[in-house]
Amino acid sequence: MGMKYIEPVKSVVLFLLVILSVVLTFIIWTYTPDYKFIEQTEGKEVLIGPQKRMEDVIRPYKAIYRFDKEFTGTVSNGAMVDLMEAFQGWNVLDLEPIDNNLKADTVNEMIRTNKYMTVFFPGEIPYSAFNSIFQFADKELPETTFNRMIIDWSNFNNKVLQVFFISGNNELLMRSRVSLENANQFVRTIIEPAKTYGTFKEVERDGFTSLYIANDKIESAKYTYFNEEKPEVFKNVLFTNPNNVLRTDESETTEKYQDGMSRMLIDSNVKSLAYVNPAAESSVRIEPSKLLTDSFEFINEHGGFTDDYRLVSTSTSNNQLEYQLYLHGLPIYSDQAINRITTVWGDNRIFRYKRPYFSFEKDIEQEMKELPSGPEIIEKIKKLNNIDLSDVDDIVEGFYLTHNNQSTIVTLEPCWFVIRNGVSTKLTPDLLGGVNNGLE
Repeated sequence: MGMKYIEPVKSVVLFLLVILSVVLTFIIWTYTPDYKFIEQTEGKEVLIGPQKRMEDVIRPYKAIYRFDKEFTGTVSNGAMVDLMEAFQGWNVLDLEPIDNNLKADTVNEMIRTNKYMTVFFPGEIPYSAFNSIFQFADKELPETTFNRMIIDWSNFNNKVLQVFFISGNNELLMRSRVSLENANQFVRTIIEPAKTYGTFKEVERDGFTSLYIANDKIESAKYTYFNEEKPEVFKNVLFTNPNNVLRTDESETTEKYQDGMSRMLIDSNVKSLAYVNPAAESSVRIEPSKLLTDSFEFINEHGGFTDDYRLVSTSTSNNQLEYQLYLHGLPIYSDQAINRITTVWGDNRIFRYKRPYFSFEKDIEQEMKELPSGPEIIEKIKKLNNIDLSDVDDIVEGFYLTHNNQSTIVTLEPCWFVIRNGVSTKLTPDLLGGVNNGLE
């Protein structure tokens, strides 16, 4: 190629390069990445279990009904679900304080009134928890809590129910009237079936609210479950950047995960996970309604209600809420495994989060068991020197969970439990065996 061609070729190449750079610059300037795709990949929430509704965790554990001279009652999970469903859309016309120095006798009298039913919740419920269930006429709900509802259906023909709310801690009685278009339906689905329920005995306690306990022997099952255990997944949920998390083995049964900001401890002894974010600690007291919403949403966002968990304790002094694990409508207790989700709310975010890292996968085995009747249990307790009936919150049927460290199999044994100040004591045959068993 002669010399005279080199210059034009250089010009053409240069021209093409200039055009190319303009085109590329233009493409870069006008390029908008497909954000939708990026958001989807980054924002994909890790879900550990199903997402729940507020009314799934606000669920009673017992209902008793007064018909003429006797009580009937139930602790059936199905009945409790039906009850929460029946509450949907109730028009609560008013909510007024009646008595803020409630005497136990007054409560006992009310519960004994013909055509009154009483619904027992395992914990103190903020009124706002019922916001998604009832239609409250008052937009400003009181920042107090209740743990029992007493429903007077004697006037249902006029499509009106009277409902009382009683708090366990500050002895406050609130009353409301509920206007119910389908009051007949409520009576048909909730009250009528109760006539066929087993009878309950009122255990009176001088100067205290009575206990109500099933008269019949209890047929229950002992279950063996296979558990799903995913402590690892929680790492991706709780740490902002899971890749920066360091894992260390603290001991044979504990592992620690930390990222410089927060830490998570996994303890395979009690199958628990404990997360803490020290920077979030706050001493500002949060109103019960906000506390419940924040805690519920935090857990629900990652599908943390992996089984049937119910709100059981509201300690508003330190912004702590606890949700108890239930199975087939009965609470689970254990010395061997953790059985509650605890949240302590901090400065607009979670401060402490402690929970089981297992969930019930499938039951492998059932074996029928018979438990003594309520009255038999009461008689036995009366003979004991270490349990005083007057400081008992309730006596409930539940499951005692045991597990073998090496496997993911758990056993749930039906038992009676005494609840005092939120703490359960298992009534074992040897505890109830007699008076000469070293308990004096």
